[in-house]
Amino acid sequence: MASMRNHEELIAWQLAAELRDRVLPILRRPKVAKDFDFCDQLRRSARSGPANLAEGFGRHRPRDNARFVRIALATLHETQNHLGDGRNSGYIGEREFTELLQLSKRAVRTAVGWHNYLYNCRDTPLETHDDDSNNPRNQRTENPENPENSENRRTEN
Repeated sequence: MASMRNHEELIAWQLAAELRDRVLPILRRPKVAKDFDFCDQLRRSARSGPANLAEGFGRHRPRDNARFVRIALATLHETQNHLGDGRNSGYIGEREFTELLQLSKRAVRTAVGWHNYLYNCRDTPLETHDDDSNNPRNQRTENPENPENSENRRTEN
């Protein structure tokens, strides 16, 4: 199993960040930008998913990390809802909506796997995150969401 040193190596974070990066330009479209409430809600939810995954990774106890993953999951679902609102309002075309929805579903599935792993860990402090890899306190954390791990490999819908 591969291991990781920071939140940017989490596949769930990568997918949530990609979703955020694909959503934010939509909010700059002239027709969309006029709907301030929609833009604010979608911007906040799209940013919140990767932010909570990153914050959770910075926690040193698996159950504490899992709590932030649950928050990230909720905001990923919220983003899906706002994307549907954007489609229904004519801000997002059907093809773009479908692509973004599939990306968000991949992020959710991966985050669920990460959450389940964390929740089932012994709740002892994780010793990770520092760049000094020679320090025994800085051992790398196993990455259970690695797609090469057959337990976590899923087919896309």
